[in-house]
Amino acid sequence: MKKITIDTSIFPKIVGIIIDGEKGKSSIDLPRGVNLLYLKDIKDKTEINLLEKYAYGVQFTDDEYKTLFSLFLNNTPRISHQSRNINDFIDQFGIDIVNNQGHIEFNIKEDYIQQVRVDTWEDITIDLLKSNYSDIINCFDFGDIRIDLGSWVSDANKQRQSLLNSFRSAFMYTLIGFIYGDDKDLYDSFIDYFENEFYKRIALLNGIWKQRSETDVIKYIPIFDSFYNLDGNSPDELIKTIHAVLADDSIVKDERKMIQNRLIDGALDFHNNLDPQSESLEQGLIKPVVNYLMELQTAEDDLLAAKTLLEQNLYESVINRSYYSMMHALKALLEHKNKLDDWEPGILNVNESHKALELKLRELEMQGIIDISYVNDFLYVKQKRWIADYNVSSFSKSECEQCINKAISFIDEVKRISL
Repeated sequence: MKKITIDTSIFPKIVGIIIDGEKGKSSIDLPRGVNLLYLKDIKDKTEINLLEKYAYGVQFTDDEYKTLFSLFLNNTPRISHQSRNINDFIDQFGIDIVNNQGHIEFNIKEDYIQQVRVDTWEDITIDLLKSNYSDIINCFDFGDIRIDLGSWVSDANKQRQSLLNSFRSAFMYTLIGFIYGDDKDLYDSFIDYFENEFYKRIALLNGIWKQRSETDVIKYIPIFDSFYNLDGNSPDELIKTIHAVLADDSIVKDERKMIQNRLIDGALDFHNNLDPQSESLEQGLIKPVVNYLMELQTAEDDLLAAKTLLEQNLYESVINRSYYSMMHALKALLEHKNKLDDWEPGILNVNESHKALELKLRELEMQGIIDISYVNDFLYVKQKRWIADYNVSSFSKSECEQCINKAISFIDEVKRISL
């Protein structure tokens, strides 16, 4: 193997060790020294080829990117560094300290070689793609945070550290998608894939970041990845976080639409491939989150349509959209209360008639969930919509404004109850 020179600073240095031997001192930086020991002893020709191309800045092919990512995106357990005992702490780096006739030598423990391999190639990949991911993150305003996706990066501020962790999660999920997902087929190359797919994930994180409070920690939500990754999240937390992003007018409309479309497409893909083991995840998390958010978004869209139609003096259409905005808001509330029917096979549709929805609204009022005044408003606008859609009739501008105001009030009450 010919000599390959790389920048050793790409590997983290957490602690330096100096040990006196009979024939002088020996030192090693950890974990950096362990990574370098691994690279010096590489025998695998594929790894040697990847390392050489990385060292000399040669562009990887898509197949080489896949091979590179598979070296660390696998089931190999990561090295734990949790012990506070100094001897155990050093041991957990996977290093062996050997006295060889007075010379102190450092070797990788046999049981740790695969773990060190994973850490080493992950650090190389993060450096290889640093300019790509940095350019994308810098498209957004995350403040003065120093961008670094390494696993050892630490920020004293818990919120900024959680953001760094989220960047890292978004990065890893993007790479996993390239190895195992289908979206890569939409792009001409890995770099094209990465720039588009990582951008989507960072756009979502930016929306979450913008909606944070002073004490919130930031968490990456893998909606652009397999919906199985949502397991373990709370429906209420997901709803509040994603709704805040979708409702934020300061976020570019196309980015909000991109997130909304992904929720629908991801849920439909999951629903179409449902098996008995996945059904509980859909019923307990995916449907409550996606259905609620989309019904509430549709309610907002219908309300906006009603306001726009009012400006054009299309009064019958104003009343129609006012009712449907209230109907979709009601469906969102019923989903929140686990009172909406299941999705139909093959489509994300709930087969609820207008009469059934009205009966369920009355049940909510009887249970003290919603005030009778909102029930009366709903029934008032519903009656107006029936006249507008199925009779020859005329309406005044003030009647239309009244229907819009009732719809606004109804949607606001749904949000107050459910968000």
